[in-house]
Amino acid sequence: MQFLPEFIVAIIIAAVHLLISFNLKLPDKHKNKFRLYSIVISLAFIIFLGAFSFSSLISSDQGVNIYFNGLSALYFGLVVPLAIALVWRFYIWIVQADIQPTALKYIIMIIFFSILVGLLYVGYSLYILFFYGFAP
Repeated sequence: MQFLPEFIVAIIIAAVHLLISFNLKLPDKHKNKFRLYSIVISLAFIIFLGAFSFSSLISSDQGVNIYFNGLSALYFGLVVPLAIALVWRFYIWIVQADIQPTALKYIIMIIFFSILVGLLYVGYSLYILFFYGFAP
């Protein structure tokens, strides 16, 4: 199977995503919804890569465009909600922290948000490079 290493890495990525999602301390109102969403999107990610691996063995046309679009959509489905939840938890933590100059709280939040956006951008590039490679 040509995509077996990618499929194994997809399972690892989904497991890490679920581990982070289940360990976030969210309010009870959002906790179950976020966990259910994490399970559904992780399963969709694994099923997508498994189904694409199986279909590429049958047909000679690999549907590179479908693969790229699916990977892009699943990246944003996996990572962006998780990043938003992390930003929210960080915001609550900073607001509750005893930092005297209030401006320092906002500077810390802006720096954290900037670093997170940069990591999302670099992460997307690495994610696409790893799963999609240098295909046209």
